[in-house]
Amino acid sequence: MKRIIYSLLALSTLTGAVGCKKFLEKLPTDFVSPENYFKNETDVMTALAGVYDVMGKTNTYSRTMIFENDISDEGFNSLSSSPIDLSFNNFDASHGGINNMWNLLYQGINRANMFLQNIDNADLVMDEAKRKAAKGDALFLRAYYYFVLTSNWGDVPLRLKPPVDATDVNIGRTATATIMEQIVKDMEAAAELLPVSGTYAHNGRVTKSTAWGILARVNLKWAGEPLKNTDKFAEAKKWAEKVMDPANGHVLNPDYKQIFINHSADKYDIKECIWEVEFSKLSTGGQEEEGSIGVITGIPNSNKEFGYSYGALHVQASYYNSFEAGDLRRDWTINPFYYGTVGGVANSKVNYSASQIYNRCNAKWRREYETATPKNVNTSPINFPLLRYADVLLMYAEAENEVNGPTTEAYNAINAVRKRAFGLTLTTPPDPAVVYELTPGLDASDFRAAVRMERTHELGFEALRKFDLIRWGIYLSTMNVLGAQVNATAPAEWKLRASLAGVNAAERHLLLPIPSAEMSLNKALIQNPEW
Repeated sequence: MKRIIYSLLALSTLTGAVGCKKFLEKLPTDFVSPENYFKNETDVMTALAGVYDVMGKTNTYSRTMIFENDISDEGFNSLSSSPIDLSFNNFDASHGGINNMWNLLYQGINRANMFLQNIDNADLVMDEAKRKAAKGDALFLRAYYYFVLTSNWGDVPLRLKPPVDATDVNIGRTATATIMEQIVKDMEAAAELLPVSGTYAHNGRVTKSTAWGILARVNLKWAGEPLKNTDKFAEAKKWAEKVMDPANGHVLNPDYKQIFINHSADKYDIKECIWEVEFSKLSTGGQEEEGSIGVITGIPNSNKEFGYSYGALHVQASYYNSFEAGDLRRDWTINPFYYGTVGGVANSKVNYSASQIYNRCNAKWRREYETATPKNVNTSPINFPLLRYADVLLMYAEAENEVNGPTTEAYNAINAVRKRAFGLTLTTPPDPAVVYELTPGLDASDFRAAVRMERTHELGFEALRKFDLIRWGIYLSTMNVLGAQVNATAPAEWKLRASLAGVNAAERHLLLPIPSAEMSLNKALIQNPEW
C-alpha cells in the first residue's frame, strides 16, 4: 500500500530493481552528503521518499501515535498488563516510545531541511513543475512534523537548516507561537507549489487540498489552548472553505463504512480521504513497512487467515452511549459482535449482550476485508487517514460558529455529515423518515457543543480526539470525570484499565516530557513543567 514511497522510488532505480525497505535503510547515510544527491529527478525523488518515510514508523503512525498516545474518552488500552504505560497517563521522560517519536519527527525535519537546502541547486536537471511540487512536499512535511511536535511537547527547538556537525545540538526551545507562525508560513508556501487534488491516483502524497485542510486544523489549534488567539478562527474558516470549493472535487462517500473497507481493501477514494499514511504488504510483516491498523486496533480474532487482531483498543461505555439512536456510525466504529464458532462455523458473528459494552473495540478497520494475502499476524497493510473531507466540513462548522455564530452555512456543513451518519445518502436508507438535521435555532454555545460531539462520532479513533479536548481546554476535566465514572459503574474485569488514564490525568499530561535522552544530549533544553 505504500504507494507514495513506491511511486517516488520507481524513478530511483539506475541499475536494476531496488527493494523499497532495503533502499530506505541506506538512505539516511547517503542523505547527509548533498554532493551525492540533487543532480537529477531520481536523486530528488529518492531524497523526498526519505522525508515521507518517517510517517509510517512504529512510533509514529504505525502504532504509537494512533494507539498509546491517542487515549481519550473514546477508548482505553486493554492490552497492557501493567498500570505503567503511556496510554494510562502513567509514564516518565525515559519512556522509549516518547523518545523514539521525538527522534523520528526530528529525523523527518532534518531530512526536509537537507532537501530544501538543495532543491534549488542551479545544476539540478529536472522538470520544473515536478521540482516545485517536490519542494512543496518537503515544506509541508517539515511544517507538519513541527505541528505534531508542538502539539505534543509545546515549545520545541526550531531548526530550519541542516546541522553543521555532530556538535551542533545545543539549541534551546522556541516559543509555541513562533513555531506556529513557521508552520503556517511553510504550509502556505507549500500550498502555492503543490498540485491540485486528483493529480495523483493515490492520497499518500500531499496536494493543495491537504495543505489547506491541515492549515484549517493548525489554525483551530492556534485559536484554542494554550495560545487562545481567537483571530485564527477566521483563518481556519478560510482554509476549510478552499477545500470545500466544488472545483476541488471533494465529496463525502455516501456510505460511512465503505471509507474504512476501502482502507482494508487497498482502494483509494481521494474525494473523501484527502491524505493517508500508506503502508505496504510485506510477506514477513514488520511495522516499518506494514502498520498495525486493524491489528492492535480491530475486532479480536486469533485466526490468521481471516485476519488476526489483538483488539487492544476497547471502547468507553460513555462514548458508546453518546451516539443517537439511528446513527449508523456507532456499530461500525464499535463492534456490536465478536467472532465465534456457531454450528461448527468459525468466524461467525455473535452479538454482544446489551451489558457487554466494555468488551467492544475500535472496529473501524476490519481485517476480514483485507485483500492482500497471506495476512500477517502482527501487522497489516491497511492505511490510516490523516485528513478526511468530513473533518474539513466539521472544522468549517466549528470555525464559522466562532466567527459568525450558528449560521445557515455552519448548519449546512454539519448536517451534510449527519445526513450520511443516519444513512440518508445510501441508495436504500434504513429509515427514510429519520430526522438527521441538527436541532435548528441553537445559540453559539449549544452549536459549539454539538460540533464537538459530532467530531467524536464522525472521527472516533482517528487520533484527533485527545488533541481536540486539549485545544478546547477540557481534557483534564473530561478525563477526570471519566475516571470517576468508570470506577463507579464499570464491571470489575474492566474497571482498572478503563479508569487509569482518567484517574491519572493531571496538568502535566497536557504535554509530553522531553525525552530524558534528549535532555542529556542537548544542554540548552529545559524540561516541561512537572516532569
